[in-house]
Amino acid sequence: MNLIKTILISASLISISQLSYANDAEDFEKIRAEQIKKYGGTDIPKPKEVSAKAEAILAKPLGEQSVKELKSIAESSNKASNYVSFIFDEYSQYYRDNYRYDFVQEKVAPFHDNFLRLSNKLKAQRNQAYLNLGKKLATSGNNIEAFFYFRDAFRLSSFTDDKGDHKGIRYQAEQEMKKLMGIEDIESFIYWKE
Repeated sequence: MNLIKTILISASLISISQLSYANDAEDFEKIRAEQIKKYGGTDIPKPKEVSAKAEAILAKPLGEQSVKELKSIAESSNKASNYVSFIFDEYSQYYRDNYRYDFVQEKVAPFHDNFLRLSNKLKAQRNQAYLNLGKKLATSGNNIEAFFYFRDAFRLSSFTDDKGDHKGIRYQAEQEMKKLMGIEDIESFIYWKE
């Protein structure tokens, strides 16, 4: 009798684990199909090339940057950043899971940090492109569209900027939105002061 119970329990456990595997496999297929649909196309962006192109366009005076160029670099920088993040996220998860072990942090951190820097650079270029799009659109009188580009630059940028006067993309975008609404007299957060 015990032998029969053992066989039945073992068979049940094997069936459950195979069922679980099948569900996981179906989930992977579904997720992969959604990602392929979302990121579409046939080519994967080359993040360093995308960044170099964005850098060249953003270095030009605002008047020489076309709306088409800015939209293109915002989209390509965002897409390239997403692809870099697919790798970075796995390093980040492993790093977080093993944060108590110094030897793991020392070995993983350099790789983790390189992907993070590249992803952040691409995001900053996207955000600068959004800010510049907003400025160009506001200048041409398209205030509604300008506002929402400013909003994207505002909401997607770092809350604080450690460089210079701390008035980075987020702060600049906020000033532009306030100007469009005629509420420039309301103060803005700049930086954590001690």
